[in-house]
Amino acid sequence: MTISAFVAEDLPALLDLLYGAALDKDRWPAFLEGLMKPFDGANGILHFFDIETQTTPAAHTFGLESKYLIGYQEHFSSLNPYPIQSFAKLPLLQVLPATSILSRDEALGTEFYNDWMKPQGISPEHLGCMVYNEDREMVVLAISPSTAKLERNVDRYTEQFQLLAPHLKRAIALSKVSRTDVVRGGLPAQFSCGAMVISQSRAIKAANPPAERLLQEGLLLSIDPLGKLRVKDRDMNAEFVTAAETVFVRREPVGGPVYCRMPLTGDRASIIVLKLPPSDVDRALVLLITKENGAADLNIAQFTGAEARLARALLNGQTLAEFSEEVGISINTARKQLAALFSKTGTNRQAALVAWLLQRGS
Repeated sequence: MTISAFVAEDLPALLDLLYGAALDKDRWPAFLEGLMKPFDGANGILHFFDIETQTTPAAHTFGLESKYLIGYQEHFSSLNPYPIQSFAKLPLLQVLPATSILSRDEALGTEFYNDWMKPQGISPEHLGCMVYNEDREMVVLAISPSTAKLERNVDRYTEQFQLLAPHLKRAIALSKVSRTDVVRGGLPAQFSCGAMVISQSRAIKAANPPAERLLQEGLLLSIDPLGKLRVKDRDMNAEFVTAAETVFVRREPVGGPVYCRMPLTGDRASIIVLKLPPSDVDRALVLLITKENGAADLNIAQFTGAEARLARALLNGQTLAEFSEEVGISINTARKQLAALFSKTGTNRQAALVAWLLQRGS
């Protein structure tokens, strides 16, 4: 392939995928997988670094086998010889070999290279570029063609990567604007506890400030290299995956709870996955409820008998139409009862109401 062929054939398609990812972060994998063709089967990773906390709240990989991703999560991440601090020294939008951070000889002497990079054909000279460095966030894209192909085509790969870099910066800036709008106006903003909306792939679509802080701390919750929300403890994460599948696959109203403790305070907490209305069938609400969050503001006994019956129905996943038909009342009467529950609980959506009820163990 020549540069002119890349510009004519591959670049337009990649830009369509890239700006699509800017508006919907679930589409980052499609863009990254699109890089494999012009870079001759390369693998790589798009890192999002939080400068203040020195953590990686998000990362998207492409071309990597799952066993290596699991190995990285469970062992090799702690051995990574490419520290976050070193990326801060990279010039913005300039494609460079990884040897500008860690020399070839130093890399070859590490366990990380010999047991994780080398088996995947990742060269110590793989290419990287700082594509964003603003607002306490750095974003670095690493592209790793096989060692033999990189040696033969390094100039072409570098030029292709260089053409993409400014578009990556614009797309990430656009994604931050889009993400802010979703977080501020979306469902999670209605909760005082940590709240996130996730897709069926467990990618975070929106999160409120308490959830954002938990993700930045990275002590209880994190985002794995595939962009999926995970619980740091392996056993708890398995329970969380089951809870998500309960909602997404079995279509049950509630998944969980997954019991845990807050890492900084030791307070007991639970993670709950809630089904959203049928119009949001590919989304679910994740709540991290602590004892403090669950402190009652109102005695649930103040509900009337009819309101309590509707509350139990909503907890069981019934719709208003199903409830009204089952108990023999009109849909308008059911709506009035729902409005009364909203008023007494200070909520304004059914998912928020169900969360309020779960917090109080009703």
